[in-house]
Amino acid sequence: MFTTQRLFDIDFFLSRFSYYTMIAFVPTVLITALAVLILSQNQLKWVNWVQIFLVVYLMIIVFLFSKEFLDYRLRPKWSKDLNNFQGSLDRFSARISRVMKQADLERVLEQEIRSILPVKEVFFFRYDTDRTKDMKALPEQESATYIPSSDDEPISDRVNRELTESGRKFAVGTAVVLSKGLAVVIGQKRSGYHILWVGDKTNRTKFNLDELSWLKTLANYSAIVYENLYLIENLIDDLETEMSKRQGTPAWVLRMIFQLAEIERRKLASDLHDSALQDQLIWYRRLEAAMLDHELSPELQNDLTDIREGLLDVIHQIRETCNELRPPLLKEMGIVESLRSLFERQQIRANYSIEFEAGQLPDALSDDITLTLFRIVQELLMNASKHAQASRIWIELSQKDGIRLRYKDDGIGLAQESLDDSYQHMGLSGMKERVKSLSGKIRFFTEPGKGLEVDIWLPEETAAYEGEDRHDSNLAG
Repeated sequence: MFTTQRLFDIDFFLSRFSYYTMIAFVPTVLITALAVLILSQNQLKWVNWVQIFLVVYLMIIVFLFSKEFLDYRLRPKWSKDLNNFQGSLDRFSARISRVMKQADLERVLEQEIRSILPVKEVFFFRYDTDRTKDMKALPEQESATYIPSSDDEPISDRVNRELTESGRKFAVGTAVVLSKGLAVVIGQKRSGYHILWVGDKTNRTKFNLDELSWLKTLANYSAIVYENLYLIENLIDDLETEMSKRQGTPAWVLRMIFQLAEIERRKLASDLHDSALQDQLIWYRRLEAAMLDHELSPELQNDLTDIREGLLDVIHQIRETCNELRPPLLKEMGIVESLRSLFERQQIRANYSIEFEAGQLPDALSDDITLTLFRIVQELLMNASKHAQASRIWIELSQKDGIRLRYKDDGIGLAQESLDDSYQHMGLSGMKERVKSLSGKIRFFTEPGKGLEVDIWLPEETAAYEGEDRHDSNLAG
């Protein structure tokens, strides 16, 4: 055994043997007792043997059901390694959910293996059944092209040669015991395979059944991530190809980007509300309690009052930010009432007045249209405050062969020819992209000293992108 450098894992065998010895005791006693009882009866011999067969057969069935329950309840307590493996799988599955690159997946996988198995060497290889000579090792440091083994043969060459000589058909989870170490298939792309090579254990024992089963489960998890990464690559390539053909961003892509942005806005608003805002409220209450419970000098009382008012301002600002990031009750109130509420809040802190006229609108606008109208009005009001220096704003929302939004202010305006150069800092570019994402139209009218006028038309039902393939083979169901 020392010659082969592979010792038998006696601890693993003894733990299994003692566990099976314990659970086999009760059925053995019962079967023996029933056999004695049956044989003691004065019946034909063949009747006794049939009875024994039926009893043993039924008891084995009951025993297998019982063993399944015992394996779930007792075996993890009997074998501590099982708890480690289960905890490792839970930890690994949680970590790979944040993986975005192949290098990240390999790093997480390597860290997990090193934390569970007593091994010093973990490497990743690319094995191609068509061109095995092109397989290269991926060591921890990019500067190293290969890691020499004891016989000065690169690990990549030796693993390549031994996998080829094995003549096995590979699939995800396949484990091949090599002359040194263990190779596990953790992913596949066409004729190529991602190979995880794990060096021999430092205690010189073989990989036992639990360890092999654990590695196979990790390989299956990793294969799913590899497949998703390839899917994302294919989608990005298709997207770039489609954009190059059309010389512009398709409407469905813009719509997807804005939907993702809204999801992030909601997450940020939720985080602000549940963390920063709640902390501010706690400190505000503690400050008020301290001011009421203690006698303070007039100077200190004034300073603390200023601090309290400052905290109130910060709390109000955070609430306003949360409302802007995630419009409250937009779906429940509808676009008209939500805009009225927005105008009321905006006029409190702005120097302009707003005249709003809403015509008859459909009973149920789509969520995309409702949110787009609300965001565009938000952006227009922000521009009026920061750039237009307007004192009056007129907004009209109506239905005429679609949804029409008209905006006008009496601000400073700007030259029509310089409008294109003003898209970035005035947010007009974002408005155009939002309208385009819903297959709508937008026009700007402005002159120096005559304010800004915006006319927006949106279809009541969002048109699908003409080149969109609703049965795209790259999309997972």
